[in-house]
Amino acid sequence: MKNLYLAIMALLAVGCSLQHEKKEMDLQQLSQEFVDPPVSSRPGAYWCWLNGDVTKESITRDLEEMKAKGMGRAEIWDVAAMFNPDEAFGVGPEFLGDESVDLIRHALAEGKRLGLSIGMVASSGWNAGGSWVEPHWASKALYISELNISGPQSFFGALPYPAFPARSPKDESGLPVFYKEIAVLAIPNNPEKKIHDLSDIVILNDRYDGMVLNWDVPEGDWNILRAVCSNTGQHLIVPSPNSNGLFIDFLDPKATIKHFEYILGRLGITRENDTESGLDYLEFDSMELDQAIPWTDVMDSIFKAHHNDDIIPYLPAFAGWELPGGNDDFLYQFRKTVSDQLIYSHYTTGRDFLAEFGLDLVAEAGGPGPPIWNSCPVDALKALGHVSIPRGEFWKRYRLNIFLVKQIASASNIYGLNLVDAEAFTTWRRWTDSPYALKKWVDRAFCEGLNMVTIHTFANTRPEHGFPGRSYHAGTDINPTATWWDKAKPFMDYLARCSHILRQGKFAADVLYYYGDKAPNFFPELQGDPGKPRLEGLSHGYDFDVVNTDVILNRLESSKGRLVLPDGMSYSLLVLPDREDIPEEVVRKVEKMMADGANVLIQSPDIASRIGGNAFRNISMDEALNRLSIAKDFTANSLAFDYIHRRGGDVEIYFVTNTTDENVAETSVFRTTNRQVELWDPVTGKQYVMKDAVSKDGKTTINLHLPPYGSCFIVFSPQKRKLETYAGLVEGPATEVEGPWTLTFPEGWGAPASVTLNDLICWTEHEDEGINHFSGTATYSNNLHFTQEVLNGNKNITLDLGEVLDVAEIFINGESAGVLWTHPYSLNIKDYLEQGNNDLRIEITNLWINRLAGDMHLHPEERFTKTNHPFITRDFSNWWADAAFRVQRSGMMGPVTLIKH
Repeated sequence: MKNLYLAIMALLAVGCSLQHEKKEMDLQQLSQEFVDPPVSSRPGAYWCWLNGDVTKESITRDLEEMKAKGMGRAEIWDVAAMFNPDEAFGVGPEFLGDESVDLIRHALAEGKRLGLSIGMVASSGWNAGGSWVEPHWASKALYISELNISGPQSFFGALPYPAFPARSPKDESGLPVFYKEIAVLAIPNNPEKKIHDLSDIVILNDRYDGMVLNWDVPEGDWNILRAVCSNTGQHLIVPSPNSNGLFIDFLDPKATIKHFEYILGRLGITRENDTESGLDYLEFDSMELDQAIPWTDVMDSIFKAHHNDDIIPYLPAFAGWELPGGNDDFLYQFRKTVSDQLIYSHYTTGRDFLAEFGLDLVAEAGGPGPPIWNSCPVDALKALGHVSIPRGEFWKRYRLNIFLVKQIASASNIYGLNLVDAEAFTTWRRWTDSPYALKKWVDRAFCEGLNMVTIHTFANTRPEHGFPGRSYHAGTDINPTATWWDKAKPFMDYLARCSHILRQGKFAADVLYYYGDKAPNFFPELQGDPGKPRLEGLSHGYDFDVVNTDVILNRLESSKGRLVLPDGMSYSLLVLPDREDIPEEVVRKVEKMMADGANVLIQSPDIASRIGGNAFRNISMDEALNRLSIAKDFTANSLAFDYIHRRGGDVEIYFVTNTTDENVAETSVFRTTNRQVELWDPVTGKQYVMKDAVSKDGKTTINLHLPPYGSCFIVFSPQKRKLETYAGLVEGPATEVEGPWTLTFPEGWGAPASVTLNDLICWTEHEDEGINHFSGTATYSNNLHFTQEVLNGNKNITLDLGEVLDVAEIFINGESAGVLWTHPYSLNIKDYLEQGNNDLRIEITNLWINRLAGDMHLHPEERFTKTNHPFITRDFSNWWADAAFRVQRSGMMGPVTLIKH
């Protein structure tokens, strides 16, 4: 009955989704939400409770700071402080012990009070498990021992135990606490370890009682295999010191339910009070399993259900034996079985169970582990499609080129989930990246489909931890100890505006690319490519989703010449690439869709010979789209601009970003027409109409000028709205604001109280060592004089700061005119000016790296900073040291100019 209920609800959801798709987007409401996005679209963060060491006061302070700076979500993460020199930082209670539960409940209550969404990683560290996990429902694998005997003889003796992992739970005798005999097999021995026929294998299960084998051995040499299921012994990854425990059995749905039952039970969350708890979701982080043969108690039954075949005769393949015809077919089937079972047991079961409590399951279900089948052994798209909110991750490129967003977006699109989350800004670099430096990475992620930002990381810190305070060993440190935290809200607003608008309507793509039917399966298949994922033969200007077997067979149909999904997504062209893992049922489904009018490009010669119908063959994707008279969706003079396109009813929305560090003016062409063209600026929230847009032959051309790593939304509206006309970047005669400038520094950070600068220079070029290594906020002071005639004669008076590193806030006559964190570092100050002299103060904030770099060469007692991170607490020559951990250019280098227009 429950399955029938879920099926009915799914159909209703599809119907509601389709009805929603037909509705016109409320552009006026969206325009208002763009200025001040709702909490649901605001960025969240991994909220690190390092070592589990937090207080109720620090919890409240963190959440109030998140709210004040424009964040909307906090994800409780009890995790180890991997670097804790001289045990300088405390060790908190066991995760989900009584004291921990009290702290978590306090966080949930405070989240409700502040209107913030609170989630929690479903373990200490990751992935899933804890001290409550007993061996019989902990992670398992298959282990095999071998014994060579000769016949004829009557053998009555013990068989050797396999080599079990050293860390698996053992009893006093040294044997695993849990193990289950799976099979005893006898194989005629030969030097090549080849099995000529499966009938040559003798199954001896009924001759073995778990203690001794009683077998009349035939003549010849025999290899006896004993296969045993036991625990891998894999424990949680980086749990807090008092919270370690075993991984659960990811292939056993009962283990997932028991795990969640324990967590919710400890927190007192029931099906009846789910709306009162304050908890919105639980999270499974990336799947990173030990090298082993994945197994569970009833794997033989699971394999039988999937393939209608007995797995026992195939087990020698795991011991290095070659099966008749080779091992590939069996290993392919086994890996697919493991993938499907893990998805069902861990993700589908977890999602459905939590839904009964009104909770979502967020999961990094598609990696980013390497594509080794026993590390992350899944069809990534299918795994991601079977959670409530799929999450990927992207790193700021430093040692690791992990950028998993496109795959996550594809999964969300083809399974109708809409949200695309990502662990954002992960890195090994510390305190070296400004909001402007982060922008180019998140803009790339937005162009790949991101619309939900989860910052990695926001560590809980307290005043006694000093500055920059405690830090998790990986991630960009964005919390109240960041130098620029007091000026963080405009950056958070930017993330929220982009996320909110990129959730509207549906992704607009031309191509649906099939990525085969193996397990594991990932897109891109290998990490390490620093560029945005592309498809060979598909030019920039077209976009695509990746699709799997499950969606083709169960969700994809053809209608009126398009490939359609039940949630409103549609595509012009399906591509079957040249690969071997395309099952016959996919071929037959594709033939049926072609008969219904679908356009298909077949790049596989084998499939081309097996499939009928009128398909494109032996051409590129570009050529196929050209033959369908489908022009590029977006083009510009160069490849400096990247984009993504969303569509909702008659409203077309493009996000366009400049991928270079130069001002770029491009004639840009969009594949849409007959609408008012608007530019929405996600940095400021301002919206303009573009009067110079030219529509012709189904395309619209505009002149688009973006600053370094600049971005904008181009909105094609069917409504005529009264907006200010877009004038592009501010240009015109500029008057330099000359020195002298008074530059003042806060007390206690090694810099002088003030200096006078006749010319603006970089702080690291100043003769004073304290200014070289200063980190924090310093203030430039000057005066501006204006006559009433000038004030009356100019609509705008723009103050341009020139080169700024890293964040600026401008004050005119004591009133803040705004925070500048990205190019252009300029704003209109007209409304703040008075006749005569005007006091000008410009606060410039740089990053912690300069003071940290200076402190490296000081005796610990002389240092200004305090942190647990090794590049400050240890010798600078350790392996973390890098050129990135040197002083960085800082300050306001100008020229500071006034533009009257």
